[in-house]
Amino acid sequence: MDKKTMDDHMAKNETNEYENVRDLLDMPKYSSNFTSETERIWNKRSNSFLEKHPLIAGYSFLAFILVLAWVSNLFIFIISFLFLYLISDFLTNDVRRFIPFMPKAILFSILYVAVIVLIIVMTYKVIPDIGKKMPTIAGRLQTEIVIHYTAASERWNLKEFIDPEEVRSAVVTATTTTIQFLMNRFKSVYIGAIYFIFALVINLLLYHDKRKISQVFGRKPKSLMFFLFTFVELRIRVFYFYFKQVMGGQIIISLINTVVSSIIVFGLHLPSPLLLIGLIFFCGLFPVVGNLVSNTILTIIAFVSIGLWAAGVCLILLVVIHKLEYFLNSKIISGIVNIPMVVSLTSLVIGEVILGLIGLMLAIPLLLFLRHEMEHIPGLVNGVTEKTAE
Repeated sequence: MDKKTMDDHMAKNETNEYENVRDLLDMPKYSSNFTSETERIWNKRSNSFLEKHPLIAGYSFLAFILVLAWVSNLFIFIISFLFLYLISDFLTNDVRRFIPFMPKAILFSILYVAVIVLIIVMTYKVIPDIGKKMPTIAGRLQTEIVIHYTAASERWNLKEFIDPEEVRSAVVTATTTTIQFLMNRFKSVYIGAIYFIFALVINLLLYHDKRKISQVFGRKPKSLMFFLFTFVELRIRVFYFYFKQVMGGQIIISLINTVVSSIIVFGLHLPSPLLLIGLIFFCGLFPVVGNLVSNTILTIIAFVSIGLWAAGVCLILLVVIHKLEYFLNSKIISGIVNIPMVVSLTSLVIGEVILGLIGLMLAIPLLLFLRHEMEHIPGLVNGVTEKTAE
């Protein structure tokens, strides 16, 4: 056998040897080089800290992931991915129960076709139109406010109390500042759009490779990797369960509010009705402040387009929607999560302070997740005494 044939034979044996192991360090000829005698003895021992304090190890790793996401400003990506996964789950599981003959791939594709169409419409139609109309709306708003104040001043002699020029200056300053604020937020919108595209791609990959993830991270059942992966995966499943419940209820509330608001939009013949309805539905996904924002925009457009009486109708709608949302929250959300309204509102305030608008969406699911976890962590060995409970 010549040297070339021997080298080919050795290379083939090495390839077969490598294919029979999962890790390069598991191969005997490499493990002996990389692992000292002390390490070989150590590998035979159990992970005493992990066995004694599994919850500390698991929650520490989970907290590290959350802090890393917070520091990296990845919560826009997370909330985008959660909504995409929620819609995918709804189409491929909940909807498919009513049409079992429809393949999951087709139902899943509906989401991506709708998202692609939405991106095209937003890019080439909606955003350019908003950019063109924003200065016009601001100018009309300034003019209408000054005209109505002048009329009210002549009727009730308001010049003795407020200088008309000060009112004009305040209106111009407020509208200009608002436009500048929106323009400065364009960078955040641009970054959010990039995160949304990444979430769209990852959701697609997850749909196809969901089973492979556990195979990759769960290769060695007795390893630290397997423990941490199992721990985090279970907590993600628990959080998603509550997120799906809460956001499902919030979507129902947003749909009801959108239907009620649509009557006013079409009844007053406001401009760009479909865009306004889409904005109302999107803002309705944010508890408490969502409808306040959407109805404020609705009131301004009605005031600029029609007049003071139309703005008054929208203000009445704002009060009605606010009361309706409070009633629906108490009936739908509280019925789903089974927690007092004061606790829900407190969690929303804390979530908004920490994470902004995204915190409003994640606050109640996180609250339910924390309750679930704490209920499954042992407390005192002998329990709580009646006197302490009182």
